[in-house]
Amino acid sequence: MHKDPVCGMDVDPKTAAGMSEYKGQTYYFCSPGCKKSFDADPEKYAAASHEHGDYNQ
Repeated sequence: MHKDPVCGMDVDPKTAAGMSEYKGQTYYFCSPGCKKSFDADPEKYAAASHEHGDYNQ
């Protein structure tokens, strides 16, 4: 399981509503809305994910 960087929900990569690559990391999303928010400002969400240790390696 991975954390959606926008809402914090646990997401199974096999059933994720979407995914984005940013700076060599893959992010998975629970909904198209979360993916859209991330894609509009990835630095905002990627930085928050890294601060909390939730980013995907």
